[in-house]
Parts: sequence; C-alpha cells; structure tokens
Amino acid sequence: MSEAAKRVVVLGAGMVGEAIARDLAGDGGLRVDVADLRLESLERVAGRAKVGTVQADLGDAHAVARLVRGYDLVVGALPSVIGLEALRTVIESGRDVVDISFMPENALDLDPLARERGVTAVVDCGVAPGLSNMMCGAAAARLDPLESVEIYVGGLPVARHWPFDYKAGFAPWDVLEEYTRPARVVEHGRVVVKEPLSEPELLDIPGVGTLEAFNTDGLRSLAHTLRAPFMKEKTLRWPGHAELMRVLKDSGFFSLAPIEVGGQQVRPRDVTAALLFPMWTFEEGEADLTVMRVRLVGRESGERVAHAWDLVDRFHEETGLRSMSRTTGYVATSVARLVA
Repeated sequence: MSEAAKRVVVLGAGMVGEAIARDLAGDGGLRVDVADLRLESLERVAGRAKVGTVQADLGDAHAVARLVRGYDLVVGALPSVIGLEALRTVIESGRDVVDISFMPENALDLDPLARERGVTAVVDCGVAPGLSNMMCGAAAARLDPLESVEIYVGGLPVARHWPFDYKAGFAPWDVLEEYTRPARVVEHGRVVVKEPLSEPELLDIPGVGTLEAFNTDGLRSLAHTLRAPFMKEKTLRWPGHAELMRVLKDSGFFSLAPIEVGGQQVRPRDVTAALLFPMWTFEEGEADLTVMRVRLVGRESGERVAHAWDLVDRFHEETGLRSMSRTTGYVATSVARLVA
C-alpha cells in the first residue's frame, strides 16, 4: 500500500456495512477501517477482509466526532434512528461522506452546513434510493417534458416461509419504518402524503414471478429534485405480506406510544420487533434476491418514449454476501471511490 493511501472508515458493521468494507478493502489506494459497538460484528468483518476495526458507540455524537477526525472519507451504514445525527457530526467535522441511512429526516437540510464546512456529502446512496436516483437522473436529462416516474424495489428471501414470506436484508427496524412512515408521492405536480402499505398492486417480474407492490416513502429527494407531475415509489414483497403488515399496523402493534401491561410501560413496536426480528433473520448461507424496476415516461425529440430498467440480483455464494448487501453497498462504494 502506498504512503499516499487515503484513510476510509465505514460506520457500521452490519450486513451492508460488511459488504462496503470488504469491497473497499480490495483497493490498493485505500486504507479501510470499520467501526461498530458490537465486537462480534467487527470480528466477523475482520475475518473476511483486510480491514482495521474500531469499537465505538456510533449513537454518541462525541464518539463519532473523535473517530472521524483521523480519516479522509467516511462511509455511513447506520440504522435510521442514529443516521442523521451521525451524518451531521461527520459534516461538522469537515469530512467527506457517502451515506446509505434510511433516516426519517430530510438529509438535504444539512446542505448549508456541508457548504459551510466545504464537505461533499452524498446521501441516500444505496440501491433505492441511490441507484434508482441515478437511473432517474439519466432519463430525466433526456426527457422534456418528463411526465411520470415509477420505482418498484424490494429485497426478498428466495425460499418463502409461512406466515410472512419475508426476511430482512438490512436493519429490521428500518423495515418497520417502511411500513409506518407516511409515504410521499407526487400527483398532478404536488407532493401528496399517503398511508404506507396502501394501494397494493401486482407485478410480474421475468425470472422471479408475481410480486406485490405497495406505497412506501422511497421517493425521498426525488420529490424535490425532479420535475414531473406524477412520481411514486413502491416496495416489493411476495404476495400476501402487505396484508399481514396492515393488520399489525392497524391493530397498534407498530405504535411507539407506550401502553401499560402488568404495571409496566412498554412500546408495542418494541414487543413486535422482539417477536418478528428472529423470524426475519436470514440463516447463514440462506439465499435472497433484490428486484427493482424503474420506468420514466416523457418526450424525447418530440416523441413520447419510456426509459426503463429491470434489475434482478441474487445471493452470491462465493463471498457469502447477500444480494441486498451487495446492491446497496456497491453503489455506496462506487460513489465513495469517486469522492476519494
């Protein structure tokens, strides 16, 4: 490794963080460390790639500030509950950052801070949002006017198991965020808020089969950076999953408002998570797949045309990396290399 190798730290050693760290570690021009509070996660990554490890509480802004000062570039792979605060801290520390967190807040609100600190911050940089944004940008640059944007995306287990037909390819808590966070879409040129899990429809994906799509809050920055009268993003699952989630949601099982049970105050979502997450955890070597369809319609050279992409990616047995980890993480690492 050259003396001029840039130092990169990956915040988070979860499923996606591991894929990011392992991919970047293959670059001779980068010196990669991965940070996490969980020793077992750090040891797992270090056993599979030539990376350094740092044990740190990434939910503590002061700890994050101390950590990132020693690096040229930061790649964030944190759960949504701590994503914004960590991102803000990295920017305040004057470090360039590429981030994948599905945070509920609008990361673009940090743009003035990034400009003040002279920082490049690329946010929502996964498969969707992320790669889907790049596809939309490429098509929108050619379409005038742009009439509509449709994004369908989901990570799925290959083998379906009753009752949920689902396993989580990223932080399970963020899956529940998809099912509870109000979904913003664009209709007739205006941002409209819809219920998550609403307006289910069926899609046939070649090589996969019939999937179910429902509203989630995945447009994110596209609702503000693209000009089209109609835009929507929907999450894909095996058929039947959304109805089960709607039953749980409408019955209060996803609520964060504490209730009293046996003299104890508990949040229903915490109990639901404790019951669901073990069932939603992939077994070692269990196969998954990622499916995405992006379609934009508009006029190009006076003719009405559509630009469309279908992506189907599958579990990679040789590396043991899940499809969702790779399709999310490799978008981030590709952009991280450009920033570096």
